[in-house]
Amino acid sequence: MIVGALVILILLVPARTFGQGGPPLITDDPDTPGPGYWEINVATIVERSMSERRTEQPLADINYGVGKSIQLKFEMPWLHVREHGQSAGTGPGNTNSGVKWRFLGEEGTRVAWSIYPQLEVNSSKSMSDRGLVDEGPQFFLPTEFTVERGHVELNGEVGRNFVRNGDDEWLYGVSTEIEMRRGLELLGELHGEQSRTSPTELIVNGGGRQRITRQIVLLAAVGTAVHGARDDRTRFRLYAGLQFNLPGQYAFGTSPSAVTVVRPR
Repeated sequence: MIVGALVILILLVPARTFGQGGPPLITDDPDTPGPGYWEINVATIVERSMSERRTEQPLADINYGVGKSIQLKFEMPWLHVREHGQSAGTGPGNTNSGVKWRFLGEEGTRVAWSIYPQLEVNSSKSMSDRGLVDEGPQFFLPTEFTVERGHVELNGEVGRNFVRNGDDEWLYGVSTEIEMRRGLELLGELHGEQSRTSPTELIVNGGGRQRITRQIVLLAAVGTAVHGARDDRTRFRLYAGLQFNLPGQYAFGTSPSAVTVVRPR
């Protein structure tokens, strides 16, 4: 019902619609920051299920553009995990590093397509010994695409997560975005995770981006799983944070000499 309402809203609202993913959503997109530009997301993520409460605070997600089509990423959270009936554990979470390569199109074109290999490794033996983070490395190999038709764009991502000391997973998602007024964008997504031994978890997320200045954006999203294992299903998920675009947002579709750095007033 929620997904159907989201699709109807997208089709009926007479506004400019985009297919951008990424924070505060789970599903990513083919966009990159631009040559020599930074996109830094500092956030808090809260996830609750019947078996545990997990908070990433802060989560540092640092991205850098190499040329117009390559993005370098480094991500690391500080975790606070409380499992049912256990004392809380606090410490560094696993680090995640990746390289995105958009080999077709760019932002604003009808079709854009990228690959985004990422490696997650353990950064705290004490956290893994307590079972609060995965011990072995994980290699995630997704592809992201954006398709535009008229005023509607849809962003999708699908990939395989290879886990050394656990079950491999398929991860996939679809997202879209509606610009309601200057500086405000409403977001929606359906994200899934499927492994061999667990029921597929489907998460519905809704949220928004609100531009504060021309370099700072407020990010927020809230969601819940509509399908999955009873005890492990995400009952509540919250993302709240700020995005810093430095020195500004790169304007794709313009020549390098015509690009101006957008600075706050």
